[in-house]
Amino acid sequence: MTNQRAYWERAGAAGYLDHMFASRDVGRCIMGRVWGAAFQIGYGLGLRSHHSVLDLGCGDGAFANQVLASYFRAVRGIDFSAAAISHARLAALNNFRISFGECDLTTATVDDLTHPDPALRPNYDGAFLIGILHHVKPHGPAIVNALRDVTSRVIVLEPNGSHPLRKLLELTPSYRAAGEDSFMPGEVTAMFSAAGFRQVTRRPIGVFPNRVPRLIYNALARFEPVLEKAFPTNYLYGFAL
Repeated sequence: MTNQRAYWERAGAAGYLDHMFASRDVGRCIMGRVWGAAFQIGYGLGLRSHHSVLDLGCGDGAFANQVLASYFRAVRGIDFSAAAISHARLAALNNFRISFGECDLTTATVDDLTHPDPALRPNYDGAFLIGILHHVKPHGPAIVNALRDVTSRVIVLEPNGSHPLRKLLELTPSYRAAGEDSFMPGEVTAMFSAAGFRQVTRRPIGVFPNRVPRLIYNALARFEPVLEKAFPTNYLYGFAL
């Protein structure tokens, strides 16, 4: 966890687009598709503009600031990287619909995710977990169990652990430093089912790794909606109690 924390502190300080992608343009395109699809799944689960949502593993706050806070009444972002939370708060300056907190999800309780005083505890209408659980895989079941007492709807992005290229990439130094250990798709569903959630939807999304060169991405991006149906690098899930 020490090496993993160092990696994410560097990523949070630099900003995820600069630290984790071959180019900002590619990063915007990849994450833009993911964010749009995640929002659609949330809408399909019944999330509307008057609701409040949680963004667990919010990182530098880009999704929370650029997408969630532009629609939902209230947004709470949580991450264990102090640099990432600082980055997120700076981007959210003067936006009173959004707040960020620093918390290690591997030791988090329901109080950490909400508020220790039950009288002040918000009732989150939904939670987004965009690519976080595979970084804390041994603690996944405990985190999902805690979510059961926080919200009734969860939107999850996780890498496709059955993809051979994905598992090979996880052997590289940068992926190991980030703590990457992807789930098989059935493992994600089983983990949420054990906590009482039912899977409402599962959508394949993406075929490109983060470090794909811009020229290759530009040449092949038009084929992504077709290719991802057969060879997805990620899945988006929608769960409900």
